[in-house]
Amino acid sequence: MTKKKTKALELTPEQANALMVMLDSDIETTFNSSYGGIDPIADWEFVDGYAYQLLAYQKYKEWYMENHND
Repeated sequence: MTKKKTKALELTPEQANALMVMLDSDIETTFNSSYGGIDPIADWEFVDGYAYQLLAYQKYKEWYMENHND
């Protein structure tokens, strides 16, 4: 059995905010049909990659809201 390795993310508020803005923009561009977002039928080969992208976004957003959302 493998052990999960975790490490605390140490970012200044400015760095955390910059990363959050970048991720928000990337997620909106990828998944918003107004910007030509993904087509789940045509892009089915890449759905696992999109799922990992959403999971990473969710985890970072949770961390951000707990640590830097004033």
